[in-house]
Amino acid sequence: MKKGFTLIELLVVVLIIGILAAIAVPQYEFAVEKSRAAEPLAVLKSIREAQELYFMSNGQYATDLSELDIPVPTGQHFNYRWAGISVAAYSKKKPYLLAYRTSDTMSKGGANTVCGTDSGSASDIEYAKRICNALGADTSKGGGQGARWTIVK
Repeated sequence: MKKGFTLIELLVVVLIIGILAAIAVPQYEFAVEKSRAAEPLAVLKSIREAQELYFMSNGQYATDLSELDIPVPTGQHFNYRWAGISVAAYSKKKPYLLAYRTSDTMSKGGANTVCGTDSGSASDIEYAKRICNALGADTSKGGGQGARWTIVK
């Protein structure tokens, strides 16, 4: 009697490996993207701290990043944009952004970091909602194009 595997047995093993790979690869990519989001969160934290120091010294928030005592951020995975007294980090590859809003500090008594998307695509909004939820945002409310969720830490 010959020892070995039949063609059916080999096909079943290949099928099982294919199913496991189809499940594992998207989860791995999501975990990698979540870890990449640590870059802008750290940059936004340093901008927030610099803004608060600037406010304590000048009685108002800086309207330009060059007024703060920190280097202008350049990221490997994110593009940073300054808009008034807020700064946003846009992912270069995925449809989401992280932003720090100093304008909320003046009007509501507390600054916040938000996560969201500018995309109107349903799949992009769902992806942004998923990554924002993983970063600590309450995504139970809101949605649609321009959706933003506050990150609670």
